[in-house]
Amino acid sequence: MKSKYFRFLPFLPLFLKFINSNSIIFKIIKAFFSALLISNFIYLSFFENLFLELLNPFLSIYGLVILLRSKSKMSYFLTGFFIGILWFWWIGLSSIYFNLSYLIPVEIFIIGIIYGVLFLICYFLHFDFLRLCGIFLLSFIHPFGFDWLNFGILSVYGIFDANYKGAVIIFLIAYFYYERYISRYYKIGIILILILIGLQYEQKFPDELKLDYKLIQTHIPQDQKFIQENLQTHSNMIINQIIQAIKEKKELIVFPETAFAFALNKSSYHIQLLKELSHKIIIITGAISLSSNNIYNSTYIFNKGKIEIFNKYYLVPFGEEIPIFKKLFKKIFYDLEEFSKGSMLNRYSLNGQNITNAICYEATKEQLYKDSKIIIAISNNAWFNHSIQHRLQNILLRFYANNYNVSIYHSTNGEGNAVIKPKEILLQKIKNKMKLFKASF
Repeated sequence: MKSKYFRFLPFLPLFLKFINSNSIIFKIIKAFFSALLISNFIYLSFFENLFLELLNPFLSIYGLVILLRSKSKMSYFLTGFFIGILWFWWIGLSSIYFNLSYLIPVEIFIIGIIYGVLFLICYFLHFDFLRLCGIFLLSFIHPFGFDWLNFGILSVYGIFDANYKGAVIIFLIAYFYYERYISRYYKIGIILILILIGLQYEQKFPDELKLDYKLIQTHIPQDQKFIQENLQTHSNMIINQIIQAIKEKKELIVFPETAFAFALNKSSYHIQLLKELSHKIIIITGAISLSSNNIYNSTYIFNKGKIEIFNKYYLVPFGEEIPIFKKLFKKIFYDLEEFSKGSMLNRYSLNGQNITNAICYEATKEQLYKDSKIIIAISNNAWFNHSIQHRLQNILLRFYANNYNVSIYHSTNGEGNAVIKPKEILLQKIKNKMKLFKASF
């Protein structure tokens, strides 16, 4: 009987190591848990649930509290490392289509290291409040121009206003909840005041398209999109959808990025056909365009027999352009055919309304929202199928839509098709859900 219990003794040190708060394994688990709580809104966004929406910012707050309690360089580095991975592990998936699948683990590790180092720098600010300020300010540090780490989006779900003020309130609540030198009653009072300051009180109403529109969502796998044999089939599908939209008496149809997976401006047949069809319906579609020695990722607008072409300006680093060490990168990995840049801000008019054009990555650029009322965005998210990319993209669009009172009409290949408007007040959203629930009985 005695030997029955003693046989487990060899595993006791390992067990104790797990519960030892000073052990490396414990710190890794704690850092991962902190990062997961801070990032919860991305993964819980897959579930349409009002309770989870209410819970989202408070889970992030507690994740920040755990980080503040960590008190070690390693914990800050590991939390940043895991946040980088939890937010951006999907970036490496595009390597599959360049026959570089073996690089995916390396890319994920490098992403983690970059954000781990940024969090580590924040640790050296010494005071806890300054460390938290430093972490928030990482939202404005963009490695290679990539600006998807934006802690403003912690406010997209829940009761707080979806803007930088709402995000600052979330960080302040985390700090005062953590602060050990304030009495419990003062803490409760301060946190309640902060919640009242950060609450969303105003419902914003943006301009909307004054056209009967149709947003097309396609599901063409990335490895099939640019195969020569498929180009005609996909082109015919587009034409058939335009004809169907005309029969439905739609005034506008929007196709995703590179819906025509070739240089459309060099195909006189398609240009002429789309011009003819545009007398019955406005057509917006993505395609490649060629000009002299330049290649562009473009939006084509066909309206009343006329054509406008707008070229993408904000290019994806290491996907559409190589921001550093171009020759070395092409020599070691692959000879990427880089896109040229178009104009920084592309605008056009539809039915008397000013529209801002955005192609995929551009739709997450804050600069585009500052003087915009309506954005029509087109994306090809098939590069990152079966990942969180489209959810993170959608959350970023929601944040900017609310911050600048903009409506976004987003057509995608892959996941993410949506009409995005400023955040609805959560209490009003609950009331509307209750009305629908009662009406169903």
